[in-house]
Amino acid sequence: MTVQKLFIAFILVDLMMSLKTQRLPIITESVDITKFYAINERIWTVKTTKPTTMTCKLDIVYARTRNGIRFERKYYWFGSRINLYLEGTFMSKPIFKTTYNAMKVTKKDSIYKSIDHLLYSYRNYACGIFKVTVLHPEQTKFYELRVKDSAFVQPKPSCIERFENMSKGAKITTVYSSACKATRTL
Repeated sequence: MTVQKLFIAFILVDLMMSLKTQRLPIITESVDITKFYAINERIWTVKTTKPTTMTCKLDIVYARTRNGIRFERKYYWFGSRINLYLEGTFMSKPIFKTTYNAMKVTKKDSIYKSIDHLLYSYRNYACGIFKVTVLHPEQTKFYELRVKDSAFVQPKPSCIERFENMSKGAKITTVYSSACKATRTL
């Protein structure tokens, strides 16, 4: 009996030590980026913590691949329209999750790479909060509030509030205005 108790005690100590050394995920909500970035979706970036002069940022998903999507990212930068053709490879963060909640974004023939990680979604994937980690040319992290065009009226207040709380006092830039849809053809 004492050998069995001693054995159980060693197992518990070992388990506690392994849990202590592992980083547990901060975000526990189960979200699926494939439901947000579905075929034919148009997704507006409404707000970002990235210092930028970019306006009217729009992602248009035009193809589904075996492991991800192909999409066009359009925006205005210093008054000029920019069009980028990008590929998103779905992935899970942390890797032991079974649902895709992030995508590695790459541009063909470019060193640009980022990880767009969907942290939260609202209203059946109409509004989402993303953590973007730019991997190359230089590593930076920022948050974005993105909303599907198909459900766009105004982001739900709880989605905006969560975004502002996650921004931790960083300067928030509004990227989207009604002029984006009304006067600019993207």
